[in-house]
Amino acid sequence: MIELDCRGLSLLKAGSTMLERYNACAAGERFDALADSFGVQLRIWLMESGAKYEARPEAGGWRVSLTRCRAPAQGTVPGVHHVLGGPDNDIWACVRGETVLRIDGASCKVVERKGVAKRAAHLALDAERRMLFVADPGANAVVALDAKSLEPQARWDAPGGPQLPLVTGEGIVCVTGGGSGTLTVALPRGGGYESRTIEVGTAPHDPIALADGRTVFVPCAGDGALVKVDAAGGRVLGRIAVGDGPVHLAASPDGSRLWCANCFDGTVTCVSVEGEVLGRAESGRWAHAIDAAPDGRQVYVGNFYDDTVSVFDAETLERMAVLPTEVYAHGIDASPDGQHVVATGFSSDSVRVYDAAATREAARIEVGAGSTHTAFSPDGQRAYVACALADHVAVIDLAGRRLLAQIRIMP
Repeated sequence: MIELDCRGLSLLKAGSTMLERYNACAAGERFDALADSFGVQLRIWLMESGAKYEARPEAGGWRVSLTRCRAPAQGTVPGVHHVLGGPDNDIWACVRGETVLRIDGASCKVVERKGVAKRAAHLALDAERRMLFVADPGANAVVALDAKSLEPQARWDAPGGPQLPLVTGEGIVCVTGGGSGTLTVALPRGGGYESRTIEVGTAPHDPIALADGRTVFVPCAGDGALVKVDAAGGRVLGRIAVGDGPVHLAASPDGSRLWCANCFDGTVTCVSVEGEVLGRAESGRWAHAIDAAPDGRQVYVGNFYDDTVSVFDAETLERMAVLPTEVYAHGIDASPDGQHVVATGFSSDSVRVYDAAATREAARIEVGAGSTHTAFSPDGQRAYVACALADHVAVIDLAGRRLLAQIRIMP
């Protein structure tokens, strides 16, 4: 078996070396990597890449054993990664490169395409102000675009490799910097944006905004805590211990409760927005992607290592079902009408569609290789799935449970 010596390398170089070796392996092949340390940022990096690993300490360092899945490491390929839906049946998508696109959801055609970033990651939409925001970890920046024309309107620095932007109800743009332990906030000011960066904790990931338009919760995986932030005032309000490795959040429809997936201990935690822990339950190994049903009755948690999705009663956190997914379900998303849940499969050509009311699998649909995220039409009848390895957006008729189209991203 191959043994890769990453001792003496920086975190960035050690992670890159492991993933280069991972991509060079054949599916099913296993190798060991030796590292000086195995901190939270490297653990999350490998997990987000879909590289299943086991790690154990050895004299003077760590041994990390990795097994190659069918697909290369997520994030090392340049295809379309994120999709986002709007109220007028517009769909936006970005590739891990320069390009952002606007798609007409009805006709399934690309209507705008612009090169705006160095290495775009994810998008956020301010529908009221008709603005689209692009996190660009390649440039450590956020780019603000006109949502229709995709013409750049503003740009500001955001350290730490920004990945997952959000917009509050007051139009405040927030993005974490996982590598710098920061949250960068940008307030709309006089037709532009005024930004500031505040320290929040170790390895912050995917934040969520409350309905008040200014309060944001940030999961800090390295601290095991949710950090409550006054985004408008740029200050930390408090911290809530939730579990080992909090990464993604979902909110109840009334905004009173949050659910947090804790990737390192495989649990889900429910907290009130006032900071009280209301419950905690086992989900599965590498509990990660999470969403709540629009009516707030169920919570769905994707368990990356197990290739399953756990379905919980939102009130009691009783686990109602554990359903199989494709390999590495990077996205778990409930449709806006509450009838369906879509689980992607990065190391597969298919996605799974679940009947939410019956809590069972309804269909397995071939969409193309490397599916990551899903957006929906406003009525919930169509799903738009980013397929990074195939480099297209697949369109699914959810009622008919069939593939409608595959939208080519590049001309």
